[in-house]
Amino acid sequence: MYPSDLMDAGEDVRTTLLFALCASRQAEITDALVELLVAPVHKINASAERRVERQLRARLKKVRGREGVLFRPADAAGCVPSRR
Repeated sequence: MYPSDLMDAGEDVRTTLLFALCASRQAEITDALVELLVAPVHKINASAERRVERQLRARLKKVRGREGVLFRPADAAGCVPSRR
């Protein structure tokens, strides 16, 4: 329907088309708002993961004799030849 035909159409048709336009715009706005919310959440999640990994690496570096801790169970299970 052309815009010039809207004047000749009845009020019911104009109301229906306006409702359809508003519903479509509402869906677009909702989608845009969700995208705006998801982006910072992903950024926060990635930052938190990096922080946790950094803390775990720091803890691992502080463990003394960590090679012994890792090899003892494998030696006991017979998976790795003895390092002696």
